[in-house]
Amino acid sequence: MPRNIGIMDTTQLMTGKDGKCFVEVDGENYFLAEVDSFAVNMSVTNVDVQPVGNIVSGAVPTGVTFNITLSEMVIRDDLIMEPLLKAIAAGKIPTFTFQTATVRPTDGQEQRMVLRSCVPDGEFNLMNLVPGEVIKRNQSYRINRVPEWLKTLAAPKIA
Repeated sequence: MPRNIGIMDTTQLMTGKDGKCFVEVDGENYFLAEVDSFAVNMSVTNVDVQPVGNIVSGAVPTGVTFNITLSEMVIRDDLIMEPLLKAIAAGKIPTFTFQTATVRPTDGQEQRMVLRSCVPDGEFNLMNLVPGEVIKRNQSYRINRVPEWLKTLAAPKIA
């Protein structure tokens, strides 16, 4: 029996302008308007197994990691970079809590995720200047807990 696939309403699609990133400081969320791009990713780790006599290697999942990367146009230092460097100077690595959100403009539905126990991971730009370009800093954090959905999107109707 053929499936009724329907036609997708492209007015329901969202773009980067519909997203936001927040960081929690002292229990309060601050909108990071200076973030021009971010990505939240999941990576599943597998170990390969190949039983005797079988040409096919199989994958056995052994773990999962999550991270958030962001690019920040430099406007302020007080929310992330100053606390980060002060903590490191004191011999500690701070943790951060981020939230990401998208809002569908046609109906106002929001998708929101909280990312807890985020620790700096990899290389951070402290200063990255190129004449004629906006000063930006790239940052990457390992998320040490499974991201939590605070709000999810309902499927739009398909004609």
